[in-house]
Amino acid sequence: MKKIAIVGTLMMVMAITLTACAQNNTERAKNDGQATAVPQKEAVLEMNKDSLNAKILAEVEKEIVKRKVALTNEALTTISETQSLLHEIDKGDKNNAIKKGKQLIGNLEILLAKDPTLALIPVDVTSQREEFVADIKTVRETVKLAQKAMNKGHYRVASDLLKDLRSEMVINTFLIPTATYPDAIKAAVILLEEDDKEAAKSVLQEVLNTVVIERTILPIPILNAEQMIIEAATIDKKGHEDADKVLNLLKNADYQLQLAEEMGYGKKDKDFATLAKSIKTLKKSVTNKENSEQKFDSLKNDIRKFKERLFPKRKK
Repeated sequence: MKKIAIVGTLMMVMAITLTACAQNNTERAKNDGQATAVPQKEAVLEMNKDSLNAKILAEVEKEIVKRKVALTNEALTTISETQSLLHEIDKGDKNNAIKKGKQLIGNLEILLAKDPTLALIPVDVTSQREEFVADIKTVRETVKLAQKAMNKGHYRVASDLLKDLRSEMVINTFLIPTATYPDAIKAAVILLEEDDKEAAKSVLQEVLNTVVIERTILPIPILNAEQMIIEAATIDKKGHEDADKVLNLLKNADYQLQLAEEMGYGKKDKDFATLAKSIKTLKKSVTNKENSEQKFDSLKNDIRKFKERLFPKRKK
């Protein structure tokens, strides 16, 4: 049986208290000077949704390609050499297996000493889309139902309500824990020296079947907002003739960021409030037909940094 460890690169906390929602809404209302903090209806998007999805998938594909570039020959070599050692034990060549095991231990220890980042070596990368298509009103109603269930002690009902409350691209990086191999091979060598062939094989099989899965979460509403802002900037740069389209895209981008916040992605108030303020300023600039290029560049940079905080790059 394959032993799997899962490492989460993003902790997602769902906002399930009505008090927290109310406080956040009050704060947003103060900032915007409006009676309600969040629009209850999403504006009709004046951008082809297929084009939007294609751009998001292209961004995710870029990240997957980056990660696949990091796949190393060391991973394949480590696995194949350990499998070869297992084969030597099966053949009953005890002395050769012990010699091969000691040599492999030395090679791995040198490899890890030279580059400690190889303690976890990627061997594969996959992605999947997990999306709960809903608006802010539906998200809030779902959270409210979950809160009521929690208050009544119906924890499983609350869990079922919240488990699908997500909208994200998930990138899974499969890694072998190379750092565990030297100790496992040492243990196998000692067992071989004690003529315990089956126990030695068991130790090696266990380490070969151990895989670490690093999961990285990309919130789709934030990806949507980023692409809408990029599209709005492109249109605005051509002139003020399509100001309505630009404003429509900015309104939808703001909605997507609020949706992400309601679903519990990112840090509440601080990051989202900064982006909301920038969008509000930009909408005013576009309405007044001012040169908004610098403001767009600043907003694109802010949302890129925000996304990267949620989607940390792997260390090489």
